[in-house]
Amino acid sequence: MKKLILSLFTFIAVSVASAQYYYAPYINAGQNPGNLNKDAEYPVGGGIAAGWSNILAGNQATPAWSNRQKLPFTFNFNGTNYDSFYVSSSGVVTFSRTVGTAPAYANNVLPDASIPDNSACIRGILSAGSNSAYANIVTKTFGASGSRQFYITFSAYNELNLGAAAYLWVSIMLEEGTNNIYFIDQRKYPTTATKLTIGVQTNSTTAYMVSGSPNVNLTATSSASEGDNSYYRFIQGTQPAYNAEGVTNTTPDYLALTQLPFTIKGIFKNLGTSTITSCDINYSINGGAPVTTPATVSIAQYATATVTSTATWNASATGTYKVDVWLSNINGNADGDQTNDKASKNVIVVDDYVVRMPLHEVFTSSTCPPCRPGNQNIDENIFPLYTNQYAVIKYQMSFPGTGDPYTTAEGKARQSFYNVTGIPNMQVDGGWNGNANIYSSALFDQFKAKPAFIKIESSHTINFKKITVNVKVTPLADYNNANMKVFVAILEKKTENNVKSNLETEFFHVLKKMLPDASGTALGAVTKNNPKTFPTFTYNQPGKYRLPSDGQTANIINLATEHSIEELQDCEVVVFIQDLVTKEVFQAANSVGTVLSVDDVNATEDAIAVYPNPSNGVSTIRFNLNNTNGVVVNVYNTLGQVVKSFDASQLNNGSNNLTIDTEAFASGIYTVKVEGNGFTATQKFVVE
Repeated sequence: MKKLILSLFTFIAVSVASAQYYYAPYINAGQNPGNLNKDAEYPVGGGIAAGWSNILAGNQATPAWSNRQKLPFTFNFNGTNYDSFYVSSSGVVTFSRTVGTAPAYANNVLPDASIPDNSACIRGILSAGSNSAYANIVTKTFGASGSRQFYITFSAYNELNLGAAAYLWVSIMLEEGTNNIYFIDQRKYPTTATKLTIGVQTNSTTAYMVSGSPNVNLTATSSASEGDNSYYRFIQGTQPAYNAEGVTNTTPDYLALTQLPFTIKGIFKNLGTSTITSCDINYSINGGAPVTTPATVSIAQYATATVTSTATWNASATGTYKVDVWLSNINGNADGDQTNDKASKNVIVVDDYVVRMPLHEVFTSSTCPPCRPGNQNIDENIFPLYTNQYAVIKYQMSFPGTGDPYTTAEGKARQSFYNVTGIPNMQVDGGWNGNANIYSSALFDQFKAKPAFIKIESSHTINFKKITVNVKVTPLADYNNANMKVFVAILEKKTENNVKSNLETEFFHVLKKMLPDASGTALGAVTKNNPKTFPTFTYNQPGKYRLPSDGQTANIINLATEHSIEELQDCEVVVFIQDLVTKEVFQAANSVGTVLSVDDVNATEDAIAVYPNPSNGVSTIRFNLNNTNGVVVNVYNTLGQVVKSFDASQLNNGSNNLTIDTEAFASGIYTVKVEGNGFTATQKFVVE
């Protein structure tokens, strides 16, 4: 979506002399604060996660207050501790002990005499309209005692400017310990700009608002994941001139001793009023003595920057190390808030690594003219330079226009996972997000050079209408991450039937099915150098081939009852391991395939063809084989008795056309069964 630029460089304080709050914007943060709330943004009755409490129902045509609600912890607002609150359907959370008439549905600037003292506000939302049945206010607590987060969420609400046909998810979150207040932009449809007032009001004359109020535009999309979320953090006190917040420690999670020395770096945000032009960067290992070096930077207010220490780290042994990194001596001054300085993480040092196979996930469509040069670039210019060194999956999309006929529900699930709103788009290892048309060998080399610490071995077999996939994973370090999953994707190497309007006539590495589905399989806890073998993944090609008219939901393939595979023998398998939260792909592999048998060249026919059917006295059984060793063809009657048999000596590698004389057969239904090398294929025919 096109996102309007918010003014991020100042905050509005109606009464500067008595200012008690300032705020920091986190636009396009890609997560909720602290990354604790991972729940999908769905309405009550429409898929909301467990644990949410409904405290005020929708259908509030006239603004209304909830009953007074107990907080799960003591929260300090403007210097006073509170244990409870009221919330109105018009977007006001107040700690005042008494409330009168609920404030109107409006986006009036703060302070507003209709709002009680000691309130946090998102004004301009309402629960009336077509979404009113779902427009509830819900609450939930996340995190451990001492650092909990309490969400007050306006779920599936309308917005005054967008009208009743629009919906949005916004939250006011209270954080235990810090007493910070967060206003979180979670979900919005359509993309039209919102007009909201966001801020806190301490009394009828003093308030602090997000810059741009009463026309603050939410930037989230219709995605139900936190990947498109933004938020504003309101902090008690006076904003320091110098304040560098440690946002993320970007030192790799895993390092190999063969890579020594290691580089330490982090992402830092300037929460002070002055631009940071110089500083020191510090790091410590396991709480040891700081290693300090100067850094020359330029970080404007509310901007972020990656800062790298020039002092490298030489680990002496494998193991887990706590690495802290922070900035100090900012423009020659002490940091004004040292509670948020450090970006910390645990780094695991291992003996060695394996070569990475970068995974390229391409979102494309035969109805997308700009997709054609992107596909040509990677298929003709980049990938030929790196034979057997890459993995690629192409997801055909249901847009633009009527979309690609080979759109699948599982491809759309990956689109939603990455929050892809426009194509062409390519994700590399779950990190690089761009247009395949600008992808270069320099970028490929960059991804290829990143060490991997998981080895994937995969093999698959194609037997008539059955694909079996075996996967073994060998970690070079311990992993115990519930978010890591193994994904298995069946692709067709080349398709031609899905031609539409963008002038492409051949399409490569097209997704057909994920095993067992797009949700993947949990990796589970694995330990260093101990292989884990997964149960065999199996795909039995269902029903017959169908070419949908387009990629719209009403027409796409039902993966449970039919398929869109033009030639099963032309399929390939890609396996990869990914973290569902960070989206990082740890490793990918192209499965080694064996085609023991194949179905007929005509994709609309079954693996075995019998014709004529019903039989007129003589019929032909037609099928293909890649290997005749141990293959037997039998014809059975309804009693299960063999009435005709062929052995391997009568069969050919490749096309087989076996003639059977049915003159002596009794009328009825017969079954042809081809067996061998672990596969079975059958076809029925009628003798009249």
